[in-house]
Amino acid sequence: MWRGMVEESKCLFHGLKERDSISWTTMISGLMQNGMEREAVDMFREMILAGFTMDQFTFGSVLTACGSLLAFGEGKQIHAYVIRTDLKVNVFVGSALVDMYSKCKSIKSGETIFERMTQKNVVSWTAMLVGYGQNGFSEEAVKIFFEMQRNGFEPDDFTLGSVISSCANLASLEEGAQFHCQALVSGLISFITVSNALVTLYGKCGSMEDSYQLFVEMNTRDEVSWTALLTAGLVEKGLQYFESKITEHGIIPILDHYICIIDLLGRAGRLKEARNFINKMPCYPDVVGWATLLSSCRVHGDMEIGKWAADSLIELEPENPTSYVLLSSLYAAKGKWNKVA
Repeated sequence: MWRGMVEESKCLFHGLKERDSISWTTMISGLMQNGMEREAVDMFREMILAGFTMDQFTFGSVLTACGSLLAFGEGKQIHAYVIRTDLKVNVFVGSALVDMYSKCKSIKSGETIFERMTQKNVVSWTAMLVGYGQNGFSEEAVKIFFEMQRNGFEPDDFTLGSVISSCANLASLEEGAQFHCQALVSGLISFITVSNALVTLYGKCGSMEDSYQLFVEMNTRDEVSWTALLTAGLVEKGLQYFESKITEHGIIPILDHYICIIDLLGRAGRLKEARNFINKMPCYPDVVGWATLLSSCRVHGDMEIGKWAADSLIELEPENPTSYVLLSSLYAAKGKWNKVA
């Protein structure tokens, strides 16, 4: 089910003269994937009442929905239903049960399910590892990672990112560095989940230069990347690193490097410093740079610098609606409704 097509899918489903298990399961899965977990669970109940047979995908979807809702009671009821079917030994359903119990803070129940599984795959091992991490059992998460490898399973990016996060919680730099090496050898370092976890790891372990170096080398960054950097207290380090590249190593920064510093200062709320930094640049930012600054001004409510950024952005691209939308949002946040229109 395509995101944004939920209502259309519902109309089609309810308009079907004949429904089968596949159509029911497709709807339950689609609702769950589109953040409508409560409706997914309710539809599962309707499916039971209508007398249809569930398969591994039906149970996997509804158990995932229960985990997201922290619906422990309903999850247990569905588990009881699973036990009465042949799917109680299914690896897909077992992994979903481990995930559901872990999210509902019943880690012992998750452990029991995991230990009783006669077949395991990377998904089931990862579900147990993540469950330990989510419930504060970081040492157990690291131990089960090594156990998984001893059993011949290689981690994917999500597994490796999760165990690195557990090392970060333990401030275990030695083990984290081992996983960093593994990420490099396996190529999983290219995944943002792994890179973000490593930035956080080195930051929490006090290795600020390694943390910032990893951040700079990332091909793509998301909100988690920036949060990891700011959490590690790397604003000052970032500025020092930028300056040293110029003064000590003679490296001429490209525009992307300047925009990275604007974004770093802006997210930290240091907007006046960001303005001063821009004024000292060899050339003014491009559209991305001004939009980055304007977005930070909206978050931190700085009208003066926000207006400067918006005017500069409009001058570069007068037809671009982004500047008008962000500026209107900034006016609205400040209660200047006469300016919003």
